Amino acid sequence: MYEGIAEVDILSASAGVMQDLGFNIDESETKLGLIVGSKERDATEAGQVAVAIVIALLGGGAMAIDKNQKLRLSLVVRPVSEDDKQKHLVRVTFQRIVWNTQNRITRIEGLEQPEIYQEFFDRLSKAVFLEGYKI
Repeated sequence: MYEGIAEVDILSASAGVMQDLGFNIDESETKLGLIVGSKERDATEAGQVAVAIVIALLGGGAMAIDKNQKLRLSLVVRPVSEDDKQKHLVRVTFQRIVWNTQNRITRIEGLEQPEIYQEFFDRLSKAVFLEGYKI
């Protein structure tokens, strides 16, 4: 929860944090307090590559391994109540979609690692503080 700052300023700070983390803004609806962003990353894992090499060496042929992933971030800002427009709740979720070397989706999942969320909110808290003091 953030106090003493307008929703539009929280959204602006959030968009800045998202871009600092390498996300492109895909959708934004300020009237709904929503921002959605994404970024593409390599999804290759050493363990999968090692297994694929062993299988190929044993004559098992080519094995598909994870290749690319799209990370998505969805952020929603809502006032705590209709009476107080200076207190807002911020909710964020991270998801990923993984494609293999055959261009098939192998995973769609939410990311649950607390450190990802902690880093986001640490950065957002700093950005909101600075946003509150802009001239």
